[in-house]
Amino acid sequence: MCHRFEMLSGEEVGAVVDWLRAVRRAMAGLGGAAAADAGGAVVPPTFGRPAEFPLEALECYPGRECPVVVTETAGSWPTATAEGTGSWDVDEAPGASGDLACVNLVWGVDVPWQKPLVFNARIESTLAGSGMWREAMAEGRCIVPVRAFYETRNVAVPDFRREGDHDVEQGVLPGEETAPKRPRGRRPQYRFAATGGTALLLAGLRIGDRFALVTCEPDAVVGAVHSRMPLSLTAPEALAWLNPTADARALLAAHRPIPLTAEEEAPRPKAAPDSDQMSLF
Repeated sequence: MCHRFEMLSGEEVGAVVDWLRAVRRAMAGLGGAAAADAGGAVVPPTFGRPAEFPLEALECYPGRECPVVVTETAGSWPTATAEGTGSWDVDEAPGASGDLACVNLVWGVDVPWQKPLVFNARIESTLAGSGMWREAMAEGRCIVPVRAFYETRNVAVPDFRREGDHDVEQGVLPGEETAPKRPRGRRPQYRFAATGGTALLLAGLRIGDRFALVTCEPDAVVGAVHSRMPLSLTAPEALAWLNPTADARALLAAHRPIPLTAEEEAPRPKAAPDSDQMSLF
């Protein structure tokens, strides 16, 4: 499950909203592959490492507030069908019905049956009409633009040992299969970002002033590390997700994984003890 991601700054989120508006205008009046091609032709903004403040300041954990993209009111929005023949008839003027807006929401939903916040929503549960997410799927879809997300390794991996000039798994010959082993000790975290430095558009569900990230089966990149991943959408898919009348099943049937880069995070150094505090003991 995803329990950490890197937010974009307010200015960067504004650039993402402008990009989505441009994609929406490009797709207006088109349908199917022509709409997807037109939307894909709009160049997305790219973001390097922030210069004004440390990257740690943008880290978001459950319980922290972050910017989320929503629709202000219901309007004419793109629809998705399994055949990709949805039409795109939208109001283009900023501020018109159905315009995009950025709001600050808290990551994680309070529930009465457990103390920890519910910060992930399985797409399988939402599509099945789970009571907790039924209303959010109908009226509270949102997009969480992020710089990257993190996953902790939870999948079994082969245990390699060095033997001569070859890597041998548990004493078997190279190429032979062996049962993978769970990693021991500290489980490393991996940072996943979009290739090219563009924002990742993560599907979310809003309940009041809070939201949860929607998770799905992992692609090949994330699947090497974790058994789940946030649902990351293309710009046309994100616009369809924001349409409360769009068929989410059709959207997912046509979904293709976003190309991701994976980087193992180095262990963080432990904080030095406070000498004043230690003097009390």
